[in-house]
Amino acid sequence: MLDRADDDRLLVRASPEAPPEAVVERFGGGWRLTRWSVDQGSDESLGVYTAAELAEAAWWRHLDRDRGQRTATRSEAARRLGDA
Repeated sequence: MLDRADDDRLLVRASPEAPPEAVVERFGGGWRLTRWSVDQGSDESLGVYTAAELAEAAWWRHLDRDRGQRTATRSEAARRLGDA
């Protein structure tokens, strides 16, 4: 879920009571996704998206990939099989 911190900054949380996991900030004409950390030195930029909701979706996909739950798309499977 997106929790508005201010006009240009949203926090990504798993639930209303959960701690923030990532930050989505207005950046130019889009929204920048950053892994949130108490230690500012370990923040990790994860891309810029055209909408805050897309940045949030990218966060959950990023976590799925880290947990080994990512499923290959049709084009990725085709490349591995030599069909593309």
